[in-house]
Amino acid sequence: MNRKSNSCYSRRGEPLTVYDSDFQAQEGADYANRAYDNNLAPYKCEKCGLWHLSPQDRQTPSTTCPICMDGNGYHKALYRSKAAAEKRVAILRKEEGVRLGIYRCPYHDGWHLTKK
Repeated sequence: MNRKSNSCYSRRGEPLTVYDSDFQAQEGADYANRAYDNNLAPYKCEKCGLWHLSPQDRQTPSTTCPICMDGNGYHKALYRSKAAAEKRVAILRKEEGVRLGIYRCPYHDGWHLTKK
């Protein structure tokens, strides 16, 4: 039986399925990919610390920057590569109509998004 998150939701507002490990999440992805012809991949959630699945083409690996903050006082996502940051910008532009730029983090090896 799938366990649902109490804190993480899909864009449609539905609770995400949670997995306790990368191995369990990969098993879930393998099953869904075979059974439903999906292309899902596991990722570790920064918010809850557990694992969820997302479409492979939406994967933009990031961590939380311990120094840089956004305008609301939250720590910014730190994308591991320029390509991952650019991919996230393209996804947000397509899905939410938001126009963002990217810049290299002055403190860590990675990239941030910016509204400027």
